[in-house]
Amino acid sequence: MEKGDHCFNFREGEATITLKDVAILTHLPIDGKPVCVSDHPPEDRDGMPGWVHFIHSHLGVKVPVKGCVDATDRMPPMRKHQVSITWLTNYFRDHYESHPLTEESPEDEKERYARVYLIGMIGGVFFSKKSSNLLSCGWLRIIFSSWEEMVEYSWASACLAMIYHNLSNV
Repeated sequence: MEKGDHCFNFREGEATITLKDVAILTHLPIDGKPVCVSDHPPEDRDGMPGWVHFIHSHLGVKVPVKGCVDATDRMPPMRKHQVSITWLTNYFRDHYESHPLTEESPEDEKERYARVYLIGMIGGVFFSKKSSNLLSCGWLRIIFSSWEEMVEYSWASACLAMIYHNLSNV
């Protein structure tokens, strides 16, 4: 790596962020498959656009595409191949208040809440775009894969790439 590659000038001086830094701070795995996201939508089914059907089949939520605007987002919950993280987490927060999880809650209900939490972490923390709170639906293919498959990815490498991308844009 040449001097200046992925180095950023801060008030304290020049600094770089390494893969080891990301792994230590986030506890994300370094080794594994690369994280690759494709926005190519699934086939339309049951009269619903592909991504809307995909989300509905995994979370039991029919995300409105048109005519519904989230008061915090000022945009529809679903836009092209992106879903509003705020709309989805607010939906589940409201649902949770009226149907709190307990030890006796069905496993599929617990899993749905865990997947929504992951959507918030991936789209709002590790791979966020500060210009919006929209998550590319391509991430959903990974988030809704099996738990065993999800841990096979090199999440720290993808997170570092996103950090470099965002810092380079600044």
